[in-house]
Amino acid sequence: MSTKDKIVVVHLSSDDEMKAGKALRFADKALTHAAGSVLMLSAQGVNIAKRSTGGFTLPGTDINSLDAIRQFIKDDGRVYVCKECMKTLGISATDIIAGCEPSDATVTFDLLLSDDTEMISW
Repeated sequence: MSTKDKIVVVHLSSDDEMKAGKALRFADKALTHAAGSVLMLSAQGVNIAKRSTGGFTLPGTDINSLDAIRQFIKDDGRVYVCKECMKTLGISATDIIAGCEPSDATVTFDLLLSDDTEMISW
């Protein structure tokens, strides 16, 4: 199976700007190297999709993180945000940028256990 047949799942569990920036750039690059790209946000990683933060500048660029996520979605990337993590952190669904999809254990296990996916974590 070639990489063009695989979906790359980039798991981000941190809101550290360096880690988040690397994960966002990697997920974006995966759009051209794989059949699809998914950014899976859990734990503190859900904070990078929070509208009220205003985002941050991706290290080494002049690109705002929220704009990068919006462009990733526009370019056919998918962003899943852990519902349980949002609840734990007190983040409402209305504070997550448009286009992000809520995830739960079913979504996570479907991606994790699929023969068509490869996962990398930050």
